[in-house]
Amino acid sequence: MPLVAVVALAVGALGMWKVHESSNPPPVITVNQPAAPPEFSIKRLTYELFGSIGQGGMLVWVDIDGHPHQVDLTTLPWSHTEATTLTVVSGSISAQVHGGQVGCRLRVNGIVRAEQTDSHQDAHVFCLVKSA
Repeated sequence: MPLVAVVALAVGALGMWKVHESSNPPPVITVNQPAAPPEFSIKRLTYELFGSIGQGGMLVWVDIDGHPHQVDLTTLPWSHTEATTLTVVSGSISAQVHGGQVGCRLRVNGIVRAEQTDSHQDAHVFCLVKSA
C-alpha cells in the first residue's frame, strides 16, 4: 500500500509539472521602438476689430488661456495676435462703439473662422471661435 501511494504521488507530480510546463507562454523576443514625440504646429489666433469708433467704445476679448481682457477704444482698426502649440485653440471678442459701424474677425493661421458686423448707432459685435 505505501508503494502504491508513492507511485500515485510521483505520477501526479509528474503530470502537474508537465501541465505547468506546457501552459507557460514562450519568451517575448520583440522590443518596442521608443515612441516618437507628437509633432507640434504653431497656431496663431488673430483678433481684429474694424469700423468707425465715433466717440469711443469698449472691447473685451478672451485670450487663448481663457483670461478676459478689457480695452477702452480710442481708434480703429485694432488687432492682436497670439501664438500657441496647443492642439485646440478658442477665443472670443466683443465690442461696442458709439459710432455707426463696427466689425470683428477672428483668424486662425490666417483663415477667417468668425466674422460679424453691425451698422447701427451704438453698434455691438461678438465673434467666437470655440475650437480651432
